[in-house]
Amino acid sequence: MARKKPIILIPGIQGTKLFNVNEKDFTTVWSGVKKFFSNIHVLKLQKNGISDIGAETIVERADIENLAYSEIINYLKSKGYRVFIFGYDWRKSNMESAKDLKVYIEKLRDKLNISSFNFVTHSMGALVLSSYFKILSEDERDKVVHRAILTVPPFLGSIEASFNLVVGKSRLFNSSDDFRKIARTFPAIYELLPVYKGAYDFEDSKTKDNFNPYDFHTYWQQVKTLDPARKDTLTKHNLIAHRLEKSGEVRDQNNFIFDFNQCSQQFRNKLIVLCGGNSETKHKIYVEKEEGHLKNFFNYEKHKPLKNADGTVPDESATAFKKAILTLKVNQRGIETWVDSRFMGADWHAFFLNNGRVQNVIKRFLNDQTDRENWFDSAGGKIEEVV
Repeated sequence: MARKKPIILIPGIQGTKLFNVNEKDFTTVWSGVKKFFSNIHVLKLQKNGISDIGAETIVERADIENLAYSEIINYLKSKGYRVFIFGYDWRKSNMESAKDLKVYIEKLRDKLNISSFNFVTHSMGALVLSSYFKILSEDERDKVVHRAILTVPPFLGSIEASFNLVVGKSRLFNSSDDFRKIARTFPAIYELLPVYKGAYDFEDSKTKDNFNPYDFHTYWQQVKTLDPARKDTLTKHNLIAHRLEKSGEVRDQNNFIFDFNQCSQQFRNKLIVLCGGNSETKHKIYVEKEEGHLKNFFNYEKHKPLKNADGTVPDESATAFKKAILTLKVNQRGIETWVDSRFMGADWHAFFLNNGRVQNVIKRFLNDQTDRENWFDSAGGKIEEVV
């Protein structure tokens, strides 16, 4: 009997802890469970989006978050799979993480003497894998992928990323308002901004007509009359403009990082998408012409959330490839929310991989148990195919 293909798990944004390793005792500067606000400013990146801003700061990835991923790792191992965890520095561009993933996979190939792997991604991990596919040839993609399951993927971004940059506190990070000043230096946050059709609703028709999601000056909230003496504000505007432009270079395939629509049917059959439902999710930003001293004011309260997604990634983003890739929706159930909230907080997006129905689908797909109709159904609650 052939041994099961190993699994590479790619966590989501902030799913990997970050350490400052340029100290005699490595210092945790970010953990999704415990926020270390006393030294959080060392997370800032230089304009190149790669180097830490502090001259004596070297931030590197550490272990992944236990609450979000230990259960799925233990579950997959109990089913006979070898699991390899690709943690990464989630501040940086997904393209930078993809380069590291390529090196990581080549090492595993040599170590295990195999050519293909299963992949399980969570949240922004799907964008890391998408970026990896982007730097491979079609033949290389076909060879390296045995099966891939992309869970709660923000293919076309999330309102939460915008809220985090503008206001500073969202479900995506659940951090201090001060964090927005640091997050503005992270390329990955910009690559998570919503770019799906209808993400923005404009009060001013001129702004709507000139809208370009990668051009700061056509729609982004900014000070109406910029005082030349306010160099801090000018610096902030220039940085955001630079990050948006670079994000557009990454999302150059019809606003996708990697357009799966262009892949062969044979390759797409190796993939499934699992998204979440039945949790209130922001899906639209109302851009007011002006508010006080600001122009293009981002009003996040104008449009009420829709209870059709996972609480973080809107349907328009997670189901973007529903015509090309089998896309399944796992709706949040009240009893599960109540039980989970007692132990880890009721966040359907963050703890999606802990759900038994999700784990069942992953197991069946990896085991190629997909012959019967509605093979993905579960006794724990209906799972719907998104069409």
